[in-house]
Amino acid sequence: MLFPIVFMMFAGACQAYKVLALLPYPGKSHHMVFEPVLDELARRGHHVTVVSFFPSTKPHANRRDVSLVGLAPINLEAVDLQDFDDPSFYARKFSTQFNLGHALMKFNLEICEKLIYSDVFEEFIKAEGAYDVVLVEHFQTDCMMGIVHNYAAPSVALMSCPMLPWMPARFGADDNPATIPSMLLPLSDEMTFLEKLENAFTMILYKCWHRYMTRNEQNVIETRLGRKLPPLEELAKNASVVLINTHYTLNGRRVLPPSVIEVGGIHLHNKTAQPLPEELERWVSESTHGVILFSFGSLIRGSSLPPKRLEAILKVFARLPQRIIWKWETEDIAGLPKNVLVLKWLPQYDLLQYPNCVAFITHGGLLSLTEAVAAGVPSLIIPVLGDQPGNAANAKRAGFAEVLAIYEVDEQSLYDALVNVLTPEMRARAKEFSRRWWERPLPPMDTAIHYIEHTARYGHLDMSSHRRHLSKPELLFFEAIEYIVVAAVLLFVLIIREVLC
Repeated sequence: MLFPIVFMMFAGACQAYKVLALLPYPGKSHHMVFEPVLDELARRGHHVTVVSFFPSTKPHANRRDVSLVGLAPINLEAVDLQDFDDPSFYARKFSTQFNLGHALMKFNLEICEKLIYSDVFEEFIKAEGAYDVVLVEHFQTDCMMGIVHNYAAPSVALMSCPMLPWMPARFGADDNPATIPSMLLPLSDEMTFLEKLENAFTMILYKCWHRYMTRNEQNVIETRLGRKLPPLEELAKNASVVLINTHYTLNGRRVLPPSVIEVGGIHLHNKTAQPLPEELERWVSESTHGVILFSFGSLIRGSSLPPKRLEAILKVFARLPQRIIWKWETEDIAGLPKNVLVLKWLPQYDLLQYPNCVAFITHGGLLSLTEAVAAGVPSLIIPVLGDQPGNAANAKRAGFAEVLAIYEVDEQSLYDALVNVLTPEMRARAKEFSRRWWERPLPPMDTAIHYIEHTARYGHLDMSSHRRHLSKPELLFFEAIEYIVVAAVLLFVLIIREVLC
């Protein structure tokens, strides 16, 4: 009697699902978040079809890669820092981000058109194959929502960064600008009155702008599929689960519906520090005052630093007793101090985990910042674009980082910031924060796999708040009724009081 019960338990636990992953954004850092999830699904016996610009180099019997390579350029070291070296309020808060976002929206529309008319995508246009669940990245395009609708399969949304301004409302999450800062602004949830006004204005502007910029995607998808579809924005609201690469300790506290699951640090699943190359190991270990790691990540070209910023950085590095390892994409830098080593690519995770690493100078990209938090290394953040200003503000609020804008970098400000980061107190706060960040009921990967399997097993789940189906006027109207009722009661009490007296 016991054997059939045990057999049924294992059979249920080992049920294999067919998973389709649509990841059409050619950004390496985005894919680095999702790749471990795809590998883990295949390892656990699920049959995974991955459509992306980054096909796996490790063949697996349960995985099929559909390569999009060649349909669009890969976003690698594509951002020039000189475009962001403008201290004017308009440029640093609005113009620069909007211009970048505008270009990215146009780029996404071009990818969408190329993708759905390409030969490699034909099977997905025809909805060939049966899938139990579709994983799809939610970023600055809704192009793939038409394909998800085409299959009529339940979907799981994947997000490599904090939620963009238009995303919380899609899943019924709180997006009140008085308490929820836009990830595109250098704000934490502790805002002044003027910052709340700025935040509200920015969030409204971004929502309207996104709706306007993505209007053409609807026509493109409907023309290709040959039929009318519900609005892509509405289809995006149907995601059963949203797996987001954040954690409240680092990215701020939010009121989230059950469908939005934080899995911050998921790209570190089963990752261990590897030995450094022999020469680099020697150079790092011989530094009696420790090593500082300096990198602007994979998207930003660090070697595009404006000359006056570069000169200030070199002067500060020459004053420090630590050795510095710097990601620099071109040839050696003229006038490089003896305590600085430049490399075109760094084993960043391995260096951060090295006991001798005492600080990290970073752009504040979420993956880089997460790796610093995981290692307990304090940071100096020089945010440039996207979610980096918001990440930096949250890191500073958490107490393990200092922040300098690119246009603020001069010899004195950089030196003072680094001195603060290198204090024993800052290092102790970084170690303490790392322990709290790591301590969770379940590892991020186990959480993510559970919800993907849960969606595949039970189909379309209704875990998001019904708030997502209400228009903004409806929400405002019923919120206003509360105040109207209170005001009416107070007025009634005052009238009664006057009559009785």
